[in-house]
Amino acid sequence: MTVSFYGGIKEKFTADEKSLEMNGVGSVRSLIDSLGEKYGDKFKDFLLGSGTCFFLVNGSGIMTTGGLATKLSPGDKVDVLPFVDGG
Repeated sequence: MTVSFYGGIKEKFTADEKSLEMNGVGSVRSLIDSLGEKYGDKFKDFLLGSGTCFFLVNGSGIMTTGGLATKLSPGDKVDVLPFVDGG
């Protein structure tokens, strides 16, 4: 699957990496765990924080598809966006 990062997330956590390919993650929660291993605990805490970011899986917000338990499959597109990105 392709995971894409937007807004301040790129600058603050992923060293300007805009996207990456991930394999072997079956849910949004397991994706967050894998991203925490790659980018560190501060990023994982940010992703799990209330009101800090949201996830789209194939264009749909995860709050309508099962939250953190939303299933992921190879070929999915996951977008990680900050709730507020000033400028």
